[in-house]
Amino acid sequence: MLKTVVSAVVFAVGMQALLPVLAGPEDTPGRLKRSESFLGIHFDFHAGEDCREIGKDVTREMVESILDRVKPDYIQVDSKGHRGLSSYPTKAGNPAPGFVRDPLRIWREAAAEKGVALYVHHSGVLDEEAVRLHPGWAVVDSEGKADARTTSVFGPYADSLLIPQVKEMIDWYGIDGIWVDGECWGMKRDYGDRAAEIYFQKTGIRELPRQDADPHWFEFSEFNR
Repeated sequence: MLKTVVSAVVFAVGMQALLPVLAGPEDTPGRLKRSESFLGIHFDFHAGEDCREIGKDVTREMVESILDRVKPDYIQVDSKGHRGLSSYPTKAGNPAPGFVRDPLRIWREAAAEKGVALYVHHSGVLDEEAVRLHPGWAVVDSEGKADARTTSVFGPYADSLLIPQVKEMIDWYGIDGIWVDGECWGMKRDYGDRAAEIYFQKTGIRELPRQDADPHWFEFSEFNR
C-alpha cells in the first residue's frame, strides 16, 4: 500500500543513509541539495508480485499537479523495496512483473523541469528476490540457516546487484540521491564462512559467540555493524 510521508526535517537518523549523487539534465533549473532542503515528499511503495500494471495511474499531469500544489524541495519515489522487486523497468536488477509506464522516468523529467530534486527509496541489505535467486548471498544465522531476505555484506551482493543498479539509476535517470532503507535495523549477525573468516582475521578471536552471554558478543555485534 502506498504510504506518503511529508517531512520538514531530516528522516530518523540511523534508519537510512543518504548518498549524494549529482546528475540530471543540464538545461533545467538548479535543484537544492538534500542538506539545503526543507520540505520533501516520500513515497514508500515496495512493489510485490501483484504489481502488474505499475505506472498505470502515474501521468505527467498528476505529477505536475503534486509539484505545483506542494512545491517541495525534493521528491523521494520508490525504486526497490525489501521484497527486492524494482518499481521501474530495471535492466540491472529484478523488475516487478508488469509495467504500463515507467514512473521513475515521469517523475525525473517533471521534477527536473521544475527544479525539484529527485531521490529514490532503495532497499539496501534487505532483498528477498536477491537471496531467493542467489541463496549464497544471504546472511547465515547461528544455526547455519540462510536468511530469507537479508543479504550478507561479506558476499557478492553489493558488487553484483546493489552497485550496478545504483549506477543504472544515475546513468539512465540522473537521480539526485538515494535514500537507502533498512541499513541499520535490517542488519543481522552473519555466521557465514566468509564473515567468520574476516572476523577471525580482524580480531584474532577464534570462536563465534552464539548468544549474548558468550564471550565477545559485543565485539562480534560491532563487527557486523
